[in-house]
Amino acid sequence: MHHPYVRLAILLSLSPAAQRDIGVLVKMLPEVMNILLILGVFMVFYAWFGTVMFVGTEEGSMHFSSLIESMWTLWICVTTANYPDVMMPEYNQNRWVTLYFISFMILSFFFLMNLVLAAVFNEYQLAFQTRKQDRTKASDENLRKAYALMDSEGMGRIDQETVMALFCILNEDFPEFRTLSDEDTKLLFAILDKDGSSTITEEEFMDFGSVLLLEFVKTSAYSTFVELRLPKIFHSSLYQTFCTVVKSNLFEYSIDAILVMNAVVIGIQSYPELSGQAVQIDPKYWDGSIDTIWEGVESVFTVIYALEVVVKVLVLGWRAYTESYKNVFDFTITILAVISSSIVYYPNEFSDSRLIRMIVMARVLRLIRLLTAMKRFQLIGIISVEILPAASSALMVLFCIMYFFSALGMHLYGGLITRDPANSLAYLLLGTDFSENDYWANNFNDMISGMNVLFNMLVVNNWTECEVGFEATTQEKWVRFFFLSFHVCGVILVNNLVIAFIINAFFEELAIYRERTDEEIVGDGEAVIRNRR
Repeated sequence: MHHPYVRLAILLSLSPAAQRDIGVLVKMLPEVMNILLILGVFMVFYAWFGTVMFVGTEEGSMHFSSLIESMWTLWICVTTANYPDVMMPEYNQNRWVTLYFISFMILSFFFLMNLVLAAVFNEYQLAFQTRKQDRTKASDENLRKAYALMDSEGMGRIDQETVMALFCILNEDFPEFRTLSDEDTKLLFAILDKDGSSTITEEEFMDFGSVLLLEFVKTSAYSTFVELRLPKIFHSSLYQTFCTVVKSNLFEYSIDAILVMNAVVIGIQSYPELSGQAVQIDPKYWDGSIDTIWEGVESVFTVIYALEVVVKVLVLGWRAYTESYKNVFDFTITILAVISSSIVYYPNEFSDSRLIRMIVMARVLRLIRLLTAMKRFQLIGIISVEILPAASSALMVLFCIMYFFSALGMHLYGGLITRDPANSLAYLLLGTDFSENDYWANNFNDMISGMNVLFNMLVVNNWTECEVGFEATTQEKWVRFFFLSFHVCGVILVNNLVIAFIINAFFEELAIYRERTDEEIVGDGEAVIRNRR
């Protein structure tokens, strides 16, 4: 079995995008460390002042007993995990103490921490723009070199045969490119040949990379089953009227109204549970038969949703139907509802009809479309769908940081926290915040548990209660450096990197969304050009 660090190295070697983002992290370290150094200076000053100011008080004995303890207390304040609890012992006696804590929080949390985010975002944006410029420059240089090779006689033009040969080479020797049909290559050449001369100039050839991203889809691919197999029915006025109704907004509004009714029914069914009442489950829900009003209503909704899928696939065709995320979601939930109904009502050992209700409840999420009817929500939804796949590299870096610290935690603290009576260290936890909060499963005894501890650290809230447990079992203060290191690497650096990526990607996608045209029909209507980004 591979060592966990070796597995991590293998994972990183397979993700060039994650390697790139790690490089960005390394470049931003000096700037971030300068800000953290300033934070450290403020912490030393405030810790020194607090240790002296709170000497002989309950606040002093609890949180400011020494310079080191005072700095640790203030660091927890920076993470907001102990604020305002940390100041309450003294605040209950003296309201003026708020000046000390509020001034520290304004300088550290509201100013310096946001300054870190600004520095990370600035560095990421610079790296993004540099990559973009380098990629464009390299693309232009390579295209010019390729053109020079094809125009060996320096005529300033290359003929159609040469370009077709290039497409053939791409098909045969470069599997990373999609296979181009003869029709595709002719269309691509026609798009490159802007002046219609049947030859390509160097200026026209510079668009070669962008043209390769175009995908052609024959309109015949959108033909429906009825159109292909039953043309007489398809061309009948009755069927065309039926298609018009299914494609109309009125049909969608009708389905939405049914969804609202479905939500109301589920709300009525769930009211006792939602209101905290004691609930006794009707045994008829377990008998595998439709013998209650609610089971009948749920079955009716399932049939309606199934019919909706059938008529939409008939009218739109499978390809056009599945190009809509909404339709794919509806189809998935409907199929699950039909399958669960079959399992529940077909004689077998499983007959709990509540399964159908739980699945149909998920379909009610489609009511979110009422928000997406607003243009601003549509924009956010479209951009979010574009961003999420691209965010994988930043999330991969975050995962790698968590994996590394989880493996390190297993090495340092694995087996220290258990409920095994034979484990003498378990008794050291009794009376601590760790045991009182029942945090026993928050340990580094295995990789999954360690990852959970670190995710709690990312959320920040109550991480100190977890740290106290390891401090008690090791009886060492050095454990704080482990949690401090992860907070700096995971929360301050990588988490801010993810935020910077999302901000940058949002504005990039917003600009692209506003500039591009998703589809354009060309020629005599026999093909649709799509931009493959």
